[in-house]
Amino acid sequence: MRDATTVQAERDAKVRRLREEYPVFRIEDASADPSPDGVTLQFRFAAGPLRFRPSVRLTGLSPEEAARVTAPTARRMVRALAIVEAFSYWKALCSPVIEVAPPAPDAGELDWWRAFWPGAMGEFFYRNQIDYTTAGFLVIRGPVAAPERPAGAAAGTDGAADRADGAVAGADGPPLVLFSGGKDSLALARIAAAARGAAPVDFFLYNPGARLRGMAGSLAAGGRVLEAQRAILPELLRLNAAGHPNGHTPFSAYLAFAAMLTGYLRGSGLAVAGNSRSDDEPNVPSYLGRPVNHQWTKSYEFEAAIDGYRDRWLPGAAGYSSPLRPLYELQIIASLSGDVDAYLRTASCNRAPAGAWCRSCAKCAWVFLATAALFGHALAIRKIGADMFADPALAGVYQEMAGLTGTKPFECTGTEGEVRAAIRAAGRGRDAGAYPALAACLRDPAVAGARPLAALLAEWGHDELVPAAFLGQVRKARAEAGARPAP
Repeated sequence: MRDATTVQAERDAKVRRLREEYPVFRIEDASADPSPDGVTLQFRFAAGPLRFRPSVRLTGLSPEEAARVTAPTARRMVRALAIVEAFSYWKALCSPVIEVAPPAPDAGELDWWRAFWPGAMGEFFYRNQIDYTTAGFLVIRGPVAAPERPAGAAAGTDGAADRADGAVAGADGPPLVLFSGGKDSLALARIAAAARGAAPVDFFLYNPGARLRGMAGSLAAGGRVLEAQRAILPELLRLNAAGHPNGHTPFSAYLAFAAMLTGYLRGSGLAVAGNSRSDDEPNVPSYLGRPVNHQWTKSYEFEAAIDGYRDRWLPGAAGYSSPLRPLYELQIIASLSGDVDAYLRTASCNRAPAGAWCRSCAKCAWVFLATAALFGHALAIRKIGADMFADPALAGVYQEMAGLTGTKPFECTGTEGEVRAAIRAAGRGRDAGAYPALAACLRDPAVAGARPLAALLAEWGHDELVPAAFLGQVRKARAEAGARPAP
C-alpha cells in the first residue's frame, strides 16, 4: 500500500506534466445570440489540442429583453460568465496562464480576477493538495499581442456608449430572486414578497425540474419565472474519469453573474440571493496561508467584491445582494415557523434526486439537527423521512460539524457555533445515549458550554450590503426567529 508521501509526489508530478503540456488555457470567444424567448450564450475554450464549447440558455425573456444582450454592459457580463465557466475546465489542466480574448478586460478588471481565483478555487487546491502560492502559478491576462488598456477603459466601447448603456435596461423592474427550492430561498422569497407588498417578484431558476418550477410558480404572485439551463460537457467528464484534477469550482459566482445578466435584460433593479452569515465561516482555518471556505462565493467578502465590480465595470446592471446576510442559518429556518408546511416541502440535499434526502451527508445531518432543535424531533423525522439521530454512523459527521474533530465538512451547513447550540438544544433533558449520532457531542464540554439557542437566535451580523427596502423585513424575520416557542 502506497503511503501518503508517495501519493502526493505522484499527484504533484501529474500537475507539473499537465502544466507543461497545456501552458495556456484560452477563452477564445464568448458570444450571445438572442431569440424570441431568450438568449443562448456560447463559450469557446482551447488548451493545446483540447477544445471545449459549453453553452447556457436563458429563457423567459421577451424578444425586446433578449435583444439587450448586444449592449456593452451585457457583453461584459457574458465575458465575466465565460471567465467563471472557464475554471470548471481549467481545473483539469491547471494551466499557468488563462488568456482572455473576447475582447480582453482592462488592467483593473484583470486585477479583480487575479484577486478572485485564490478564494474561489481554494477548496479545489486544498483537496488536491496543490501549492497555488508558487510564483507564476496562475496568470490571467489578455492576448500577448494586444496593448494593455488602462484600468477603467471599457472593452470595445467608449464613455458615451457606457452612459447610454446605463439607461438601456432600466432599474425599476421587480427584484429577481435566485430560487433553489431550499429553506434559504423560501425565506428569501417570503421576505422579497413582503417587501414588495402587492407588487410582483420575479424568480431565477437554474436547471429546474417540475418540482422547482411548481414551487416558484406558486410563490411568484404574478411575477416572471426565468431560467438558466446549463450542462457540463462530456469532454470534461472524460478528463475527470481519466484522473485529471477535479473538485469544487465557484458555482455561486456563476449564478451571481448569470442572475445579474438575466436581471439586466429583464430590467430588474436587483438580483437577490439567499446567502447568510453562516457562509462566512471557513472549513479550514489556513491552507498555505489562506482560509479555505467551501462557500466563499456566498461570503460577505465575495459579495462586497462583486458589488465593486458592478459599480466599476457594469453600468446599468442589476445589483446583487443577499438580504439574509445578517442572519445565521438557524435564524433563517426559525423564521419559517409560521409556515411549517412550506418548510417541510423544501429540500437541500446535493446527492439525492430533487426533493429527496440521502440521509448520510453533512447537509442532511445539518437540516435534521436544525429542524429538531427548532421544531422538535418528530418534525425532523417527518421532514427527512428517518431518524438520523438514531444512526451511530453519523456520529463522526456531527463531531466534525461541531468542530470537535477533523475538518468541518465541505457542505453548506451552519457554523460550528450553530451546530453546538443546536445539539445542546436537541439533547436537553435526554440521556446522551438516547441519540447515538449525538452521544459523543453531548458528552463534550464544548457542546455543554455552547451558547443557548435563544441567544444565538437574537444575534445580528453585517447589514451594510442589504438593500434598504429589505432591511425591515429581515429584522422582522429575526424577531420571528427569536419569538419561536421551544419545541
